Amino acid sequence: MLVSALLGTLGSVSLMAQTNVYSLNVVGYVNITCYPGNNLISCPLNTSPDNTVNTLLNNAGQAYTGDWLFFYTPSGGYSIDQAQVIGRGGTANTNGWLNNGTNVLAPGVGCWFQNNNGTNITLTFVGQVPTGTYTNVLYGNALNLVSSWLPFSGDLITNGLSGLTNYNEGDWVYTYNALVAETNASVAYSIYQSGTGRGQGGYGYTQATGQLTGGPGDWNALGDPVEPYVGGAFWYLNQSAPNVNWVETYQP
Repeated sequence: MLVSALLGTLGSVSLMAQTNVYSLNVVGYVNITCYPGNNLISCPLNTSPDNTVNTLLNNAGQAYTGDWLFFYTPSGGYSIDQAQVIGRGGTANTNGWLNNGTNVLAPGVGCWFQNNNGTNITLTFVGQVPTGTYTNVLYGNALNLVSSWLPFSGDLITNGLSGLTNYNEGDWVYTYNALVAETNASVAYSIYQSGTGRGQGGYGYTQATGQLTGGPGDWNALGDPVEPYVGGAFWYLNQSAPNVNWVETYQP
């Protein structure tokens, strides 16, 4: 049921973000290009004074009017906010967000950004790169919309920064490529499933063939799950009751 719900949600959207990271020092910034439609994003920086939507994407200048944000937690489902003209409809919002931009896009959190403006939007986040050790809890028997704590992309399993090695047998990771979806939506998903034993073996599902593929040594025929771009995010389906503690460590 969880998988069906996820695919039903993702099947109705198109998303992709391109990013540039200009610093991996203590202070840096990340550019995320959001295409028209839905984009899966994160903010892998600690911004000042906080990581609320109001701080990251203040809409007082109306740059994001008409756009939506969708946050998701296993316990609360979706939390939705819309960028709109200040005071529209008699609301008292002072920063251009219907719910005053109180959702928090902290490092490790992912969300949908729905770009309804018809042209690309570049989001720029400026802040401190998290240093030290951080734990992202991937809740059991649940979908989790998450990202790396760090401005990082690539293999989630073997990369020394991300180190996602304590997953449960049968867990799934879902990423999405909007550029592929434009030509063939049926193969737009990259779907990874862990195999027998923690980090041993792997048998995954490919949308193209509808068949289980892969073998010992990787998750599936696609290889290990990949964080698709810096400032991106992904869905993690924890199939077991125990939570998975995804621990990341970075020291400059």
